[in-house]
Amino acid sequence: PQEILQWAKRLPGGVVQFSSFGPSGMVIIDMLDKLGLLESTPVVLIDTLHLFPESYQHVNNVTKHYPKMKLSIFYPKDFLKGEGSRFDESYGKDLWKNDFEKYSYLTKVEPTARALRFLGPAVWITGRRRSQGAQREKMQMLEKDAGRLKINPLAFWDLDTVWQYIHEHQVPYNALHDRGYSSIGDVMNTRPTAPGEAERAGRFGSSQETECAMHTHLARLSAQKAMGSNGDVLSEDDVPHLPCDACLEVDAQNFDEVVLKPKQDMLLEFYSPMCGHCAHFAPSYAQIAQFLGHSGDALAARMDLYHHQVPRSAKAAGFDIQSFPTLILVRPTQSSVKLVTYPRWRRDVNTVLSWVKE
Repeated sequence: PQEILQWAKRLPGGVVQFSSFGPSGMVIIDMLDKLGLLESTPVVLIDTLHLFPESYQHVNNVTKHYPKMKLSIFYPKDFLKGEGSRFDESYGKDLWKNDFEKYSYLTKVEPTARALRFLGPAVWITGRRRSQGAQREKMQMLEKDAGRLKINPLAFWDLDTVWQYIHEHQVPYNALHDRGYSSIGDVMNTRPTAPGEAERAGRFGSSQETECAMHTHLARLSAQKAMGSNGDVLSEDDVPHLPCDACLEVDAQNFDEVVLKPKQDMLLEFYSPMCGHCAHFAPSYAQIAQFLGHSGDALAARMDLYHHQVPRSAKAAGFDIQSFPTLILVRPTQSSVKLVTYPRWRRDVNTVLSWVKE
């Protein structure tokens, strides 16, 4: 990683580090400091105005520990430090779960784009790692993003290596990590993770609603994805990871073979990781998938409609997705498949499992 950082600093056009001051970001800050590069590398923090008090204290500790660091903090547009309450008054305190993509755009995407425009770097450094899973599993150390070079120096490090470096070099870290928080975001949608859970599994819970209207939801996402060429788009860093180890992942390429020619009953969930209701249901569906895997009553699968589109063959077969999440039991017949859609009522583990068996 150190050689990559030194190489990046020799590139023309300027370098900036974007960091949430998590473990990986802190390792990079410490490396830059030890290499004598921190003073000339601007560090950007995006403050959503909804961070934990411990996170704000951590930022204060870091600025004292690294006096040469040039830190720039960007807030949601037209808001200043500490104005979280005013933000909630303007947009509603439940915006994050009623319209997560809008919340993410206002608090992360737009401030990030504004920071990139203001600083104008040719290269930006992140602390992302493959071991964090989901869309990061196949990322490279060097990536192109909206005309800029994005560098992930720790792409091939795992979490244990990160923490080994932190302890060996006495790097400051957020006190919440000692209380079970493996990945830390906003107060209202971050929880401690249990042993064995994915590193980012504690992010983006939990909504009390039940579903998102699909067409409105996808229309917003399409509009965001199409927004300009200045980097003012929703990046994979802003897309929640909803783990389901026992689920078969379905996409447009394998849909016909896996779903339309099933060898046994299949419970298929259509969801979007950007839907707060899907995030709320995700832990339950992961449990449902585990139970079905053990019982053999059905195969549990899911299709991410943020990253994939429903193929024409699905529509021809009778799949009608009006909201997220939608559960459909796919039953093989002699000539095709029979589809049974789960009613829009209680979606707890036991009720869904009983429905599948019946």
